[in-house]
Amino acid sequence: MSRPQSILELEDWPLPPARPASSFSGSTQSSGSASLISSPLLPAPLSPITSSPGSWSRHTHASCYDNLVRLPLHPAVTVSFVRNSKLFRLRYTYIDIRKDSGGSLKGLELGGGVGQQSAFIHTFQTTKLPVPHLENPKLPNEPALRISFLEEQTVQTAHTVFVTQLSYAFEDWGDCVQFQELILASKLVFIAGIAEAKSRGRGEECISQNVRILRAPNGKQVLLFFANSQRRELKRYVSIPRKPSGSVFVILVLTGPVNCIESVNPGKKAGRPVVVQLLPNFDILAMMRTLQIQFLDDEDRLAFCQFLVDHTR
Repeated sequence: MSRPQSILELEDWPLPPARPASSFSGSTQSSGSASLISSPLLPAPLSPITSSPGSWSRHTHASCYDNLVRLPLHPAVTVSFVRNSKLFRLRYTYIDIRKDSGGSLKGLELGGGVGQQSAFIHTFQTTKLPVPHLENPKLPNEPALRISFLEEQTVQTAHTVFVTQLSYAFEDWGDCVQFQELILASKLVFIAGIAEAKSRGRGEECISQNVRILRAPNGKQVLLFFANSQRRELKRYVSIPRKPSGSVFVILVLTGPVNCIESVNPGKKAGRPVVVQLLPNFDILAMMRTLQIQFLDDEDRLAFCQFLVDHTR
């Protein structure tokens, strides 16, 4: 990808029509409803929208059985992407999340942009989970509001379809949380910024990232972090699913209730890393053996340990 030469705003978009891209990437299979993380100010509840093919019908084959949920934004989100060596920043006031009748995520439709005559559509397939990547480490009193996707995404606007790197810059933390929850079909019950995470067997797993814990409608919980080690082959998201009744940890693939945590050591002093002892139920767990997490804020360290204690009794 060549370096962007300029930054263009809403009035410059869309560019002249180009040949539609034939490749697609990034998708998910998910189910359940979204809910909010604890927050002093909660936005109004989301409500379903009467399904209508609308602007999806030409390229995405929308069905009358699709389910739509609208996420109204406070006040807006700015979507950034590069097209023909130009950096665009488009601002929208709502996001419609479309899922099929089975709950699989099909795409996002952004609207409410001033001067925009057509929707901005971000589509997914059903072969791969599109993990929304929170770019900046979250601190207790500082929201992290920019979300991107690690792979190129498929975008449609007017009659143009192309693939590009996308980022969503929110202005409200509640909007950012709901966006993650709707895509992952889980409630975000814990998030904290970490300085680094290491495993005994593989060394550095990640630096300057976030640890998130998600709870699915069936009660299963997943600890999620991005392993951005400098070793290229290890750069990927690592998920550790779990259920409230006992420890259920699986790396990357949900395979069922398997106890994969032996113990958690919170450290005796402030600023010390949390050490999670893993059981060797899978090859990657046998390789890691322990996971050592250094939190950016000591309050987050204590809250993380308390969460594990409360959910492993």
